[in-house]
Amino acid sequence: MGGRSGFIFNTKHGRPIMPAGVNSFLKNIVNAYNKKESKLAEEENREPELMTPISSHTLRHTGCTRLGENNVNPKVMQYVMGHSDAQITMNVYNHIAEKSHVENEMSKMNLPETVPAVV
Repeated sequence: MGGRSGFIFNTKHGRPIMPAGVNSFLKNIVNAYNKKESKLAEEENREPELMTPISSHTLRHTGCTRLGENNVNPKVMQYVMGHSDAQITMNVYNHIAEKSHVENEMSKMNLPETVPAVV
């Protein structure tokens, strides 16, 4: 496939499974889980904790998010994601700087224990 190799999802013949095939597979997994959870919840007289739909795009997004959370170089992320420009990668995945990540970075600074809140 365009000189690329090392795909995660392959057919029995070694060819990559297209996103629609992965999506179908993931949909079946979620449906099976939700069916089993619904039955168990009914038996236990509680609300079921159902999974939300998962897609190949969800896996791609999660993968890139994990790269960002682990401080992978944006140029490496760009390459892995296949974006033409690292700025695209950073714009799409800018949510990585969630509050906990900001707090973690701020904790690395030598600030006094009580820093006044920014108003």
